[in-house]
Amino acid sequence: MAALPPGWGKDEMAGTEAGLPLAAQLFVVAESLSKDLRGTLRKVKEAGYDAVEFAGALRFVARDVRYALDEAGLRIAGWHTPWEYLKPSNIHSTISYNETLGNQYVIVPWMPPELLATSEGCLRFAGELTWVSDVLGMHGMVTGYHNHAAEFKPTEDTGELPWDLIAQNTPSNVVMQNDVGNGMHGGGDMVGLLRKYPGRAPTVHMKPYSAAGGTFFGEPGDEVDWDDYFSICRRDAGVRWYIVEYLNKDRYPGDPIGALADSARWFRGRGGK
Repeated sequence: MAALPPGWGKDEMAGTEAGLPLAAQLFVVAESLSKDLRGTLRKVKEAGYDAVEFAGALRFVARDVRYALDEAGLRIAGWHTPWEYLKPSNIHSTISYNETLGNQYVIVPWMPPELLATSEGCLRFAGELTWVSDVLGMHGMVTGYHNHAAEFKPTEDTGELPWDLIAQNTPSNVVMQNDVGNGMHGGGDMVGLLRKYPGRAPTVHMKPYSAAGGTFFGEPGDEVDWDDYFSICRRDAGVRWYIVEYLNKDRYPGDPIGALADSARWFRGRGGK
């Protein structure tokens, strides 16, 4: 089993108290990225980001991605990697790709709701994710799982939460990538879960949540207690990267970079709190 990477866990968190590292999830700018990799990454950097997390198919030439990141002055905070790329027939090419990028975090972004509907499906996935973790660990990488809303709907057979079943049946170096907005949409106690699974969230996704929809970080209607959230992230969760995935097409029509830039200004404006 792969060892827990340096800096994980609440006993090794001094580095994150001094400043909060910020990354952008590139799903927000997927259309632009597909047309202009280098130009889009430069714009993300200018919008106020230290790093990026990619999403989806490994469709770019790895050397081109590495060059574009270096040119823009960005680090890589992960890749949301479809499950197909982590199956035994594909995992070694995926490892090679990420070695070229210098990427440590290979995160599974989604699994079908029908798989999550039963404890049997959740446990089968947890077992397969453990195998992926062991293989990646031999190459200095970790895997993990990112939540949407379905992870907080009790399973049909045992009434357990899929998120708990996955977390409790995978080793501690499997990232439980907490997406606060997605999870609250499904009824999850996302801040409480950061505390429940200490050291399991080295990367987290930040987005506001309002039952009415359409809100921005910290505005009236945003139901996330951000003071509590950041305190728990730094103290308990083991966060190494805060990742913004905010896109509001009504508020920022045709301007996802504007949405990212405003999100970064809000984040930086907290003064490291």
